[in-house]
Amino acid sequence: MSSMKSRVLEDACARILKAVESALQMKGRSNYEVYMALWDLLKKEDASIGIMFDDLKRSTALLKLAAWCRHGLVSESDLALFSEETRNIVKAINETLRPRPHSADA
Repeated sequence: MSSMKSRVLEDACARILKAVESALQMKGRSNYEVYMALWDLLKKEDASIGIMFDDLKRSTALLKLAAWCRHGLVSESDLALFSEETRNIVKAINETLRPRPHSADA
């Protein structure tokens, strides 16, 4: 997993920078509105980067791998490098964290 970390981090940052570029191209918005959009984007993405990469160690590895998968940063071929047990745990983590649809009766 540590061998994948650099690539996955680069991919995550590339996605963020693309989103920044898009925000900078917003037409019909004031400089302040663009600034606030960038501020919100970077706060949100900073939190995501923290969840995915801060404190990566053996005890948090499965949670980090699951987060990489949720964010679409790990391919099926990448996952195939891990044991079936690991893949099943990652799948279970992500199924647990998937937002549930709200019923109309709730």
